[in-house]
Amino acid sequence: MLMNYKANIAKDPIMHSIYFLSLLEGPKCKGWVDAADRWLRHVVEDPSMIPHRSNAWKELKKHFKEAFSDYAERERAQDKLKKLKMKNNNLDKYLAAFETQALCADIDMNDHTNLQTFALSLPRSLADACIKMENPKTYEQWRAAVQRQQKIYLKTKSLHSEYWDF
Repeated sequence: MLMNYKANIAKDPIMHSIYFLSLLEGPKCKGWVDAADRWLRHVVEDPSMIPHRSNAWKELKKHFKEAFSDYAERERAQDKLKKLKMKNNNLDKYLAAFETQALCADIDMNDHTNLQTFALSLPRSLADACIKMENPKTYEQWRAAVQRQQKIYLKTKSLHSEYWDF
């Protein structure tokens, strides 16, 4: 809809709603789409059904989220965060997974408990190096510190393997 924000279909809440409903397919949402379509027809006949300061699109979107939201997503993400560990020196993969799960869990990245979870999920030597060398206090500081320390570790590992490899 953003691509067509100047078009009537995007400006008119009823047309916007009808367009949205036309995109939903499949047996898992057919009943909901049919009910939403009937509701929308009633709204066209009687716009007073819509609460003051709202419109058909806002109401339809709200009903859709209520019907199809994954209410356990946050709890599953928190559980995954607790189980997450950095593996095989793959810091990029770990950071991406941690940040994705934190976003799904809707947590404050700078919360003390979250920072502790982050640090405990790292290899101990890496977390210790970050604390000793940089003493990070925020998530962004931790992220930068762990990237720097991992880079130093990988350079050192590379140097020693080349030095001793005859």
